[in-house]
Amino acid sequence: MVMMTSRELVKRSIHFMNHDRIPHFLPDGKDNDILWLWMGRPENIEDWITLPDGRQKCIDCWGVVWETISPGSYGEAVEYPIKNIAFQSEYEFPCLNNPAYFENSRQMIADNNSTLNPKYCLGVMPFSSINEGTHNIIGLENMFIGFYENPDDLKSLIGRLAEAQRESIRMLAKIGCDGVMGYDDLGLQDRLMVSLDIIDEFFMPHYRENWQLAHDLGMDVWLHSCGYIIELLPRLIDAGLDVIQMDQQENMGLDELNSAVGGRLAFWCPVDVQKTMVQGSVQDIRDYVGKLINTVGSYNGGLISMAYSTPEACGHTPEKTAAMCEAFRELGAK
Repeated sequence: MVMMTSRELVKRSIHFMNHDRIPHFLPDGKDNDILWLWMGRPENIEDWITLPDGRQKCIDCWGVVWETISPGSYGEAVEYPIKNIAFQSEYEFPCLNNPAYFENSRQMIADNNSTLNPKYCLGVMPFSSINEGTHNIIGLENMFIGFYENPDDLKSLIGRLAEAQRESIRMLAKIGCDGVMGYDDLGLQDRLMVSLDIIDEFFMPHYRENWQLAHDLGMDVWLHSCGYIIELLPRLIDAGLDVIQMDQQENMGLDELNSAVGGRLAFWCPVDVQKTMVQGSVQDIRDYVGKLINTVGSYNGGLISMAYSTPEACGHTPEKTAAMCEAFRELGAK
């Protein structure tokens, strides 16, 4: 009997084509099925420095000033390089699509492809976001105002980011990626960040065009998006999304997510990072893994395991993370 490779396993899971087990990307030291690739990037304009009150500050390659708000946090943007959206055309993006930044990943893919069990190669787009990418460089409040007071200028900026993202997609195809991944948090805890009408007008045309390009180049489309986005998911599927990477599910309800998009959208998920992984017992975590498998993962595919990348920032203990990994490995095997 010929065993399918990790690459084949992931592809079959994404497209609901039956598989031997759920694919894994877990921090337990065992074999995983995904090679998750991040490209190089320009250095920060100003590296992290410690402020007198103990917080830290840096200026990234976009010219965004970031400050940490608590120990162990990523930080938040506090100053933005575009002060006035009317002058956005004068702002030059950093050269994230420089071929040199793709070289290390190209070699890793070549090495991976020479093995007996090649993994699925998932490349994060250097221009990874058109929503977050916009408000990171003009400010969230200014973006909200721009939807109504400066829609043409805002659309121009979003369009420029989308075009740069298309070049990222072409570059990732050239180095041999199986899938491309973007990042756009579109929800708050209990609702969308903006209305569906605004998403349809300002962002959805670019999602459709860019995701179609990825499909035309033979790649799947993955998107990280957290918050309450259940009502948006059918639109994202129609636009071409294959995989949603979602760290929280309980704010929407796992049964409700399954009813809305189960069997039509694959999920790359840990156990809910805000509730069960924090408040639940080891048995609760094991039970939740079983529910993930028996809901969104029950369609001859549809679920890929993972763990949150910074568990300590969310209060996840090593014991609970180990329990989650063990449950995924055990319960995810047919």
